[in-house]
Amino acid sequence: MKVLAIYGSPRKEGNTAKMMDAALSEFPEEAEIHRVYLSELNFSACGPCRECKTTGNCVIQDDMQQVYKEMLWAEMIVFGSPTQFSDVSSDLKKLMERTWWMKGDLKNKIGGYVITGRRYMESTLNTLHAFMLRHRMILGGSGALGFTHTEMGNLDNDPLALKDAHKTGKRLVELYRFIYSEKK
Repeated sequence: MKVLAIYGSPRKEGNTAKMMDAALSEFPEEAEIHRVYLSELNFSACGPCRECKTTGNCVIQDDMQQVYKEMLWAEMIVFGSPTQFSDVSSDLKKLMERTWWMKGDLKNKIGGYVITGRRYMESTLNTLHAFMLRHRMILGGSGALGFTHTEMGNLDNDPLALKDAHKTGKRLVELYRFIYSEKK
């Protein structure tokens, strides 16, 4: 089981990370989990070059080149994002835009997610769904939402957040076993 966990929050130990870690704790010991913290990477947004149309890959040389390799390696990609201005984090949005050239390469990979925020998480959820569906990924359940209730709140006020994150992890493992049990 090859899992890529993409942390889209600028806070490495914040609410999103806690929910992501709760989901990942449900994976079996033999799962190979690679973690990418977008806030630690140096990468730009997609630009106007459109070089990928002729080269078949992104020509911008930055930390995204390694992330592409990780995404191609993974059988499952789990995204974590806080809701920022009613959508995914800016780093996660940059990553999504930069994968435009990968159309078809993420097909049939299992996708999961955890989202945190105090409200307006529907757009974040829709953006993640649209990204995964656009890449023909398999949605691995309904994900997990963590309501922080205040501007700098924590998950203490949402007793279901971590419970749902654990359920999300269990569902992703269940789906993986269902899909791959006949292949192995």
